[in-house]
Amino acid sequence: MSNLAQQMLIIDGLQADECDESVFAEWRKGGVTCVHMTCMEYTFDNTRAALSALSRWRRALRNHADLIRPARCADDILSAQAEGKTAVLLGFQNTLPLEDDLALAEIFYDLGIRVIQLTYNHQTLIGSGCQETVDTGLSLYGKRLVKEMNRLRMLVDTSHCGLKTTMDAIETSEAPIAVTHSNPASFASDVELTHRLKNDETLRALAKRGGMFGMALFPAMLPGGMRCTLQRFCDMVEHLVGIVGIEHVGLGTDFVWQRPLSYIKQVRTGRSTFDWAPVVPPKWPDWMKTPADFPRIIDELSGRGWKDDDIARFMGRNWLDFYRRVIG
Repeated sequence: MSNLAQQMLIIDGLQADECDESVFAEWRKGGVTCVHMTCMEYTFDNTRAALSALSRWRRALRNHADLIRPARCADDILSAQAEGKTAVLLGFQNTLPLEDDLALAEIFYDLGIRVIQLTYNHQTLIGSGCQETVDTGLSLYGKRLVKEMNRLRMLVDTSHCGLKTTMDAIETSEAPIAVTHSNPASFASDVELTHRLKNDETLRALAKRGGMFGMALFPAMLPGGMRCTLQRFCDMVEHLVGIVGIEHVGLGTDFVWQRPLSYIKQVRTGRSTFDWAPVVPPKWPDWMKTPADFPRIIDELSGRGWKDDDIARFMGRNWLDFYRRVIG
């Protein structure tokens, strides 16, 4: 790890991997300061299943306190950095754990959840996912949930939402929102999951309201997939910075390198179809096999002549500043 990488605050805007010591060890190898982790077994968890996932994370935070610590506010991230640990910010990638009870948002907030993605790929009581052919936007319940999350100081995430639902969230929320893990649709056409990308209009609206965008490394969202080079990924970073400005961009890798293929298939399809998702095990690019490889991005940006301050913003400080504004 280079000296520059050792000095950086590294924050990943989303991972969805196993709650496992091997994952935590890779974070420390890569000098990762904070990770927003999906606290669900599957993205269609109901209330009871989400509580079980939350209990597993609480046990892990106790049992591996030498590697990780919980984060409920921005200051907890700085404390983790001072202790040489990785802060874990917990969130949901769907509103299904709330079912039809708005009051559960506060209950989960009290239990440590700080981020909720409004929909996953499909239609819910809240709004439309990115795979829906007709995006109806936020429902009345969805708009009320956004307002309640604003009151609680929970972060609204629209990564898997349809474009209209995303725009409705940007306009409805009194606080800036985030797209924690996606990529810009205007950069390249050779991307498998094109429905998961955000167009320039959405990107500009997000930035205008002070939002944050986390850039994904999941192969199906990279140009060229597993063949995407570090250089091309950084070309995409620079493309996005040109659209929204450096202060609105960070990492949101969507790392799931320890998850089995059965998990990938089920989160692609949910429970609304009997089809099997046409996927193969995600093979990560050679330059980013695990979170321990984060410093390679720092070295590439430095080699391109980026200022140290701009690299620091992209690698973590933008997320820290954003968390401070939104969740406190």
